[in-house]
Amino acid sequence: MKNYYEILQVTATSTEDEIRRNYRRLAMRYHPDRNPDSPEAEEKFKEIAEAYGVLTDPVKRQQYDRMKASGNGATGFTYSQEDILRDLFKDPRFQQMFNGLLREFQRSGFRSSSHFIKNSFFRGKGGIFLGGIFFVGSMAGPLLSRTAKKSIGNNSSLLKSLTSTLGSLLGGHGRQEDRKEETKQLPDYDTTYHTPLSADELKRGKTIQVVVYGNRGEQTLKVKIPPNSRNGQKLRIKGKGRPGPYGRGDLYLNLVEQSSGQS
Repeated sequence: MKNYYEILQVTATSTEDEIRRNYRRLAMRYHPDRNPDSPEAEEKFKEIAEAYGVLTDPVKRQQYDRMKASGNGATGFTYSQEDILRDLFKDPRFQQMFNGLLREFQRSGFRSSSHFIKNSFFRGKGGIFLGGIFFVGSMAGPLLSRTAKKSIGNNSSLLKSLTSTLGSLLGGHGRQEDRKEETKQLPDYDTTYHTPLSADELKRGKTIQVVVYGNRGEQTLKVKIPPNSRNGQKLRIKGKGRPGPYGRGDLYLNLVEQSSGQS
């Protein structure tokens, strides 16, 4: 039976903030690019995410602690590593933190692409995470799913935090001078989704579905990729980015050509 507390170098009394800090530190330490001569680093990189997924999920953590206390590793905890990782990447709190971690990887010169994330955590199978969305082929599905929303529950402090980053759609109200001042302090609410398409889909064009999230819940957009599009081209969808206190940013679809060998 894995000891998730030892894996993350925390204790049963550690706070979620301590768990999060340790995960970020260990993810930087065990990134495969930092350990090119260590075949164990890639598995460790995945294992610490698995531990984080259990210890920050109240249901999984309760079941794990109960199983750990009983000493019976075959009872009470039935989640596989793949189950844990897939649930983790649907958690909006993890998304927010992990996007920052991806930027740290980039600044350090480490791989952080969708292909790397997909292979590292899912062995190249299933949905991949990057830029705030799951992609399954060229179909975009929600990270901020109804399941994730339910997991937030009535935690007002968490909802307030998510409101400031993912926000509630409040429209463009407020005094102009206040808006200018606030804009200096707010992050960019434009959002980029990395959208994988085959060379043939870029050439012929394709209609895809993109799921975005606002205070009214999930919204599915049908977006037409025009014929003769190019790798690296960005399509702008006005007003469908992250909601902020003074309105909503724009959504950009960054078209990424997938080689025939990628799934």
